[in-house]
Amino acid sequence: MAQIFPCIYFRLCKGTLRHALSIPGPRRLPIRPSLRILIADDHAVVRFGLKTILGSQEGWQVVGEAKSGAEALALAIQLQPDIVILDINMPGMSGLDALKAIRGRLPATRAVVLTLHHSLELVREIRRAGGKGYVTKSDADRDLVAAVAAVGAGRNYFTQRPVDTAPGIPAMSVPRPADFGSLSAREREAVRNIAQTMRKLL
Repeated sequence: MAQIFPCIYFRLCKGTLRHALSIPGPRRLPIRPSLRILIADDHAVVRFGLKTILGSQEGWQVVGEAKSGAEALALAIQLQPDIVILDINMPGMSGLDALKAIRGRLPATRAVVLTLHHSLELVREIRRAGGKGYVTKSDADRDLVAAVAAVGAGRNYFTQRPVDTAPGIPAMSVPRPADFGSLSAREREAVRNIAQTMRKLL
């Protein structure tokens, strides 16, 4: 009898262990896909602000910075980022020309265009050039993260309807994937300063 109970106990424990091993444990799913991002803007202070905003997002990495359209094209070919953020007005090759060249060489790389200006014709030009996103610099601190998240997920994102926009081009709205709560007080202050600088450029 003494030999039976240990045998039964062993079988019960073994069965419980087998059952426990068959149940998958909780998995930590990523909040969003990882993205490799290239920033192109001829103002160093703007590049710093964009890098601060984007680099604070989990899984996102700013892999390069360019200060001209030609440099953006060269770095895009070298680094092959998932997303490129392009200022539309840069010395030499413009952001739109760089966008066309990047899309021609790297069709998998998606682009978000930054600009001080907004008009229906500009939106049309960005679409024709292959741009997937459009954010005004004055709203970059508010909309850039949402724009990059949407474009990274294969959708279009236009931050707002230009004043002369006809009903044919709807503005797209998606939930903001993250706030700036993960930034330190110093980083939040830097982002606010950059946002104010962008608005002063208008």
